Amino acid sequence: MPSFGSLVDLSEIAVRNGMSLEEVEQFVAAIKQAMKPLTKRILVHENGSSRWYAVERRGIGVLNTKSGKFWQFDFAIDDHWIKYSVIVRAQLNAEFMPVFQNKEQLVLRTDSGCETGQVFGDCSCECSEQLLLAMKKLDEIGEGMIVHIPRQDGRGMGLPFKLATMWLQDELKLDTVESASLLAPGGVIDVRTYAGVICILKFFEIPAVCQINLATNNPKKAEIFQGNGYVAGDLEPIIVAPTADTLRHLLAKQQHLGHINLVANQKAKEDD
Repeated sequence: MPSFGSLVDLSEIAVRNGMSLEEVEQFVAAIKQAMKPLTKRILVHENGSSRWYAVERRGIGVLNTKSGKFWQFDFAIDDHWIKYSVIVRAQLNAEFMPVFQNKEQLVLRTDSGCETGQVFGDCSCECSEQLLLAMKKLDEIGEGMIVHIPRQDGRGMGLPFKLATMWLQDELKLDTVESASLLAPGGVIDVRTYAGVICILKFFEIPAVCQINLATNNPKKAEIFQGNGYVAGDLEPIIVAPTADTLRHLLAKQQHLGHINLVANQKAKEDD
């Protein structure tokens, strides 16, 4: 394999950035240190039981987006969902931990994976737009966090299940709840859990006195925070205006799953 290490001149890099050679060397050493996995054991209470989780921070990097600069953390947790991608708007301390200026409240979004919408641009859901709006909201506030859970695609039922529901929706003109109910074992269409999100809050040493303001339209997500000592505060709605493609989907989530603020006038379904 070719090696390009000899092409890197740290002295030239120092001059280019107005830094001393020692500062560049220290910065590169810090980045290498951040690449080393860091594991913590964290206790979480959920659904009346308690469990210790192994939470491993595997990497940290910078995202420069249309909504500004974020830190991205790559986490692995020994739960059902395994991979967590966390983006943070905050400063980092010397231990690569986010430092939020507001110690009393934190805006947080838990974001389930949606390969069809967020990666390939399927128009039948608003998942991609919700994520972008959440990032914009954090930019406006100046700090906050989004926990993206890729394996929670299809409300935790998985991508194969979700693809099948989308096929039913397309051919039979069903909504997301109807199609999922036809295929789900026992009719249970949402199996997502959020212990991993609590793990990440505790990994980052977010104190229990901090009020968690969820950037979501789903009030049910607040339950686990209260069970782990956090104050579940105000909901920060992430509203995406309905389109001809998403109206049926949004109405179903509002009418059957308890989501709020999705469609102002439910009678609009008559026009669908």
